[in-house]
Amino acid sequence: MKMLHHIALTVNYRDEIDDFYKEVLQMDVRYSFTIDKDLSISIFGIERETDVFYMQGNNTAFELFVSPEKEKPAYSHVCLAYSCSEKIFEKAEKAGYKTFIKKRSGHDTYFIWDKSGNMFEIKEIEDEKRE
Repeated sequence: MKMLHHIALTVNYRDEIDDFYKEVLQMDVRYSFTIDKDLSISIFGIERETDVFYMQGNNTAFELFVSPEKEKPAYSHVCLAYSCSEKIFEKAEKAGYKTFIKKRSGHDTYFIWDKSGNMFEIKEIEDEKRE
């Protein structure tokens, strides 16, 4: 039984949809909508109309809320597994995103951040067998 449906994140810039989520993480926009101010207040306590993009790729879905407000630093992150983790990392690095490599025996673990500060841990698919 599949339990996780999607992960919701805030992005500060509309350009991140194409520049990071499409180009780097290789996801596609499935649909988009605008949450009106009243509904936003009722659900999130945020008094603003907000554009939302539902993206999918690699059996993962994100609901991305475009908001200019910055998030505070936290340990929160999303871990994604790819069969080409090094290529995803190189693509992010080449595009100027903040990156970090945790050296390990076997496959390295890569960390990349979008421009809104959302952190992604990128692993090789086969790493899931070890953990």
